[in-house]
Amino acid sequence: MISFCAGGNLKVKVKSDLSGEMQIYEKKMKRKSGGIFFGSGLKAEYESELLIKERFYTFQNITKISPPGLRFLQYQEENDTAHSFMVVIDTSNKSKLIEALGIKKEEIQNLISEAKSRDDLMRFNTLSEHIQIELYLPYQIKAIKFTEHRTPGEWTARSEGNGKVVINIPLYSCWENEYPLTEIQITYKD
Repeated sequence: MISFCAGGNLKVKVKSDLSGEMQIYEKKMKRKSGGIFFGSGLKAEYESELLIKERFYTFQNITKISPPGLRFLQYQEENDTAHSFMVVIDTSNKSKLIEALGIKKEEIQNLISEAKSRDDLMRFNTLSEHIQIELYLPYQIKAIKFTEHRTPGEWTARSEGNGKVVINIPLYSCWENEYPLTEIQITYKD
C-alpha cells in the first residue's frame, strides 16, 4: 500500500562524484464524520483521507548542501585506508528538520490513532512515529554507528547492502529533547 511509512521520509541517492538527488515524502491523514451518500440503507459514518506529498531535489555535491537540520560530511582519518561519511541531524525539540518536513505532533498522533484502529493501515505504519532517512551511497559499507549511545531498537542505523543505509529516528525523543544532536558515522571503502 504505502512503502514510505514513517512520519517523515527522506531518500538521498549519491553518485560517485557526490552529486545526486533527494526526495522528501510527507504523509498526513484526516478523518471526518459523515460522508458521501452511497445508496439507501447505508449510513456514512466517516471518511479518511490520506495525503502524500513528494518533494524532489537535485544537488551537485552532497557535502555542500545545507537543508534545515541536516548535514553530510565526508572525511578520511590520517593513516586510515577507509573513508567516512558523517550524517549530522538536528534531533532537538526545536529541530529545523522536523519543521521543514512539516511534521506536527498532533498529526502524527492522529495518524497513529487511525492506524491502530485499522489493521490494514497499522501493518504499513509501524514507523509513523519516526523520521526515516534512506541513504544510497556508491560505496561498499564497512561499518555504521552512532557517535554517541542511542536506545537500541528505537534508534537504528544499518546497512541493507549495495551501499544502502537506513536511519530511523524516533520523533518522541526529539519532542522530549532527549538527544539534541545526532551523528551517524558511515565507514566505507572506495
